[in-house]
Amino acid sequence: MNGSGDEVGDLLARIEMAEPAEVPMLVQLLARTPELQQAQGANALRAARALSVHGGPQMFSIAGELAARAHRDGVPGAGAVFAECADKMSLLSGRPQQFGTVVTTHLGDLVLAPVDGSVDDDSRARMGLPTLDQRRTEIDRRNRELARERAADGGLPPGQRMCRVWRDPSPEFLNAQLAAHPEGCWADGDELTFACRSDAAGLLPGPVIELPMWRVGAGNGNASGTDSGESDVDLWALGVRIERLSEAVIGYGFWPLDAGGGLQGGQRGPVPHRFRGPDAPAELPSHPDDELRGDTQTHALDSTSLRTRRTVTVYLPPNHSPAERLPVLYATDGGMIGPYIRRLDAGIANETVPRFVLVAAHSAPMGGYGNERAMEYLPGFDNDRFDRHQRFFVEELSAWAERSFGVSDDRSQRGVFGASDGGGHALAVGHMHRDKFGHAMAYSTGMPPNEQMNWNAAEAPFVHLCAGTLEGGFHQATEAWAAWLHFAKSPHDWTERVCGHDLIQWIEELPRAVTRAWG
Repeated sequence: MNGSGDEVGDLLARIEMAEPAEVPMLVQLLARTPELQQAQGANALRAARALSVHGGPQMFSIAGELAARAHRDGVPGAGAVFAECADKMSLLSGRPQQFGTVVTTHLGDLVLAPVDGSVDDDSRARMGLPTLDQRRTEIDRRNRELARERAADGGLPPGQRMCRVWRDPSPEFLNAQLAAHPEGCWADGDELTFACRSDAAGLLPGPVIELPMWRVGAGNGNASGTDSGESDVDLWALGVRIERLSEAVIGYGFWPLDAGGGLQGGQRGPVPHRFRGPDAPAELPSHPDDELRGDTQTHALDSTSLRTRRTVTVYLPPNHSPAERLPVLYATDGGMIGPYIRRLDAGIANETVPRFVLVAAHSAPMGGYGNERAMEYLPGFDNDRFDRHQRFFVEELSAWAERSFGVSDDRSQRGVFGASDGGGHALAVGHMHRDKFGHAMAYSTGMPPNEQMNWNAAEAPFVHLCAGTLEGGFHQATEAWAAWLHFAKSPHDWTERVCGHDLIQWIEELPRAVTRAWG
């Protein structure tokens, strides 16, 4: 036996023959065996495989060292094990992988984890690895097989509410459908198809259906295109099966991808189109910016707490007078408040939404010193920054609004609103300052409730929750809040929509929450 001692060899033999339940304990014994440090050749590779597969992330460095030793000894397969351990350690530390051995999953698709480009294909070959192009081709081939199988079986993978399906559409079929659906999207039962023409290296129908489209035509893995002998190299398509598709509202745009599969220029694109199923919530009326009945103002507010000037957007209903003492909603992300105002203004004009004032503070920047927006909105990232923003938002902003616009200072007439990280902020403010806010409107929060939190239902604000079934963790966290409030017997409303992490659900739900609060 090519090893450093009988104890290592015996343990390896026991691991390879053991029942699955016994393997973790045996691997821990192997890791603590002093002779492991001298393992060579085939035993070093066997130990590396056992530790990397069964030992957990804490064993990757030891497994990588053993695999490197075996690779130097010329043991076949050792280079690939070393590369995989190195890639996993890189990804665990938040860095891209080097060799391209790690494949993850996204919405049921296999996806190559990010690669940093530091290793060339010649180096991969010396480690016994395929080129990156070969790796991507194999992943694409397998994804097509899986998508065809899903199209045939008619279901969804366990635990998923959406997945890719593939029916090998011909260029002729897609061109006919595009003529009938020029916005590039149509439904057939529970399947939604996206199609368009583009000369980009790839396309993504973002922001909800974040699966890359496939090129349709000869030589692109498409049986129909190959059989026809035709090549539509600029024709792209994606088919997805979605649970409760008839209820869905999905915004989308066709975003170009670079050769590596990333967003071109690293930027998300516009979202000019929308699919709305026949059983989806009715579309709310909206006024164009130049036809608003109320008044939108932008102010620069000097903040002692933030030690800077912060922009604030204010919406006042038609014929507003400070003497009205109207209800007021304090919101985050004022830089994105325009679509909300357009629908709120239409609702106030047709008297389906009560008169109120919206005061929306703009967020801190996302770049520079990191995600400053999250630092200000969410507890636990930067306590000093969070506390200073709380003083600004709860004390300075409200005092200024009451002085400038005559808004109500009555708790029952005051609310806080936010979506995404802003939803986490709304819940934090509603909990920490429940004596000041009677309503917390929190949409698609990414932070579930803290079980150690002292939530007093008798003192708590009314919480308005909303999230989409296609939002993954945001839906799970928001649904956890709904369950928490239910068992706490705390007043709340929970709305679940069939959509993604998409502005459309929030701008359509806010007028309903305002009406629920003050109508």
